[in-house]
Amino acid sequence: MADEKAEEKKEEKKSSGGLLPIINLVLLLLVLAVGGFIAWKIVSAESTAPATQEESESTEVIEMPVAEDIDPLAVPVFVDIADVTINLADTDVSRFLRAKIKLELHSEESQLRIEQYKIKIDDMIITLLSSKTFAEIRTPQGKYDLKEDIVYRINRLVGGKPVKNMYFTDFVSQ
Repeated sequence: MADEKAEEKKEEKKSSGGLLPIINLVLLLLVLAVGGFIAWKIVSAESTAPATQEESESTEVIEMPVAEDIDPLAVPVFVDIADVTINLADTDVSRFLRAKIKLELHSEESQLRIEQYKIKIDDMIITLLSSKTFAEIRTPQGKYDLKEDIVYRINRLVGGKPVKNMYFTDFVSQ
């Protein structure tokens, strides 16, 4: 009886000993395959993102032609639009942003349109800036993206393209 139990244990060790490395190998290959697939997706997404961005930029240029009545040699009009001090959206630390914004408009007519929507524009700017984190606005690219976003939103709010460009005349974040 003791011999039979010893033989059964030897058989179990042999059968499970041969099966366990195979299971481990299959699981390892599965993990490597999934990891490789995820890495491939990330790399391919990064390589297609610039092309998509370039396509969208070229599309934007086509979609947003300059109005015919705007004289390219006309003297631009500058308007102070907002002096804001807001808390940034950082959750780990309390940070603030103080900014002064000046808009470059195409004409005096554009200035009248901007003045009509001044309250809505101020609200939009405050809402947009307070939704940003310090990491998003601290780099030059972050500031540039923020400027583009503000110009786009103002032009969309007012209708047409009265805003030619936007400038930060003061930009302090801490």
